[in-house]
Amino acid sequence: MNAWTQAVQGYLTGAASSNFRNQEVTVKSHWQGRDNLLWRVHCGNGADAVFKMFTDAGQARCRRQFSGQEQFAGAGLAPEPLWYDRYPPGLPRQILVYRWADGESLTLADPRHRIAHADAVARVHCADGGDVQRFSPHPFNLLTFWQIWQAGEAPLREWVSAAPAPLLSEYLSTLWAAAHRLMETALPLFGETAPSPIHGDLTADNALFHKGQAVLVDWEFFGLGDPAQEIARFLFYGGDEWSEEGRVGWREHYSYSNSDPSLPDRADIYLQLFNFQAVTYLLDGIRQRAVPPVSDTGPDEESTRYLSFLKSAITVALHRSVTSSGLSPLGKGDSDLLAGEIEFLTSSRLQAG
Repeated sequence: MNAWTQAVQGYLTGAASSNFRNQEVTVKSHWQGRDNLLWRVHCGNGADAVFKMFTDAGQARCRRQFSGQEQFAGAGLAPEPLWYDRYPPGLPRQILVYRWADGESLTLADPRHRIAHADAVARVHCADGGDVQRFSPHPFNLLTFWQIWQAGEAPLREWVSAAPAPLLSEYLSTLWAAAHRLMETALPLFGETAPSPIHGDLTADNALFHKGQAVLVDWEFFGLGDPAQEIARFLFYGGDEWSEEGRVGWREHYSYSNSDPSLPDRADIYLQLFNFQAVTYLLDGIRQRAVPPVSDTGPDEESTRYLSFLKSAITVALHRSVTSSGLSPLGKGDSDLLAGEIEFLTSSRLQAG
């Protein structure tokens, strides 16, 4: 990181495109994000800023983040963006510079934080989308979500049926049938709702709490999208830090600022679909060989770890999916049978076929 830090400091103090050119710049700290490298710098004018260098899909993400922060910084919902540079001299990837935002890590278990976060998200979703020029990478309504996901139904079911994995195949058929019934009712009502501005990557890690308000950061997936899908994704993937009661409270506070009458029903539909999508996502990972196959001569330590995770994750996801769909729960002994079928699905003999 030291070499990159020197290059960053050189760019900030010397590049013609830098707002800090010919100023004294001190690097205070640096860290690594999921797909980026970041530095906190102190400038001669007394301001602190974040210098962000993108390492994946940088041009699109850089422009999205700048646009999102530019639109919502004035309302106190995002850090103020300063500039972005697609071809920064001396650096290999696109960069974005924005003012440092004070605040503590947002904690969903804290009611004050939840209320502030729900209010901030609702204000984003209710903002005017007329000036937003890009769609978020997420499907922008229920119809596009269903079209993309449902396209994988036939190959996945065919693969599981040929394994053979009769119990898993039966559950897949039952859950797909339930999903189709749900969509037959939902699509005529909610399939093509108009998109609105969304943050694109709502997590507790992408928010700060400061003086009673939430500040949203990392707007890399900002654009027009479906607020109901964003809410459901946030609630579903929000982790175990907060309780079900806390999730209900978050939704109640969100509704105070966004009174769209169809949004609660749409969010519930997405939540039901996400439960089943978790099952298909894990199985597709095996089918597409995203996990190491178990050797016929016996699993090694790494594949044993993966296999244990998959058995547990798929079984839990199936249980949650049948429950959320109002179907009969897994029967006694189903977990053991599923474990055997999942192990067969991961075998090198099957994956080589």
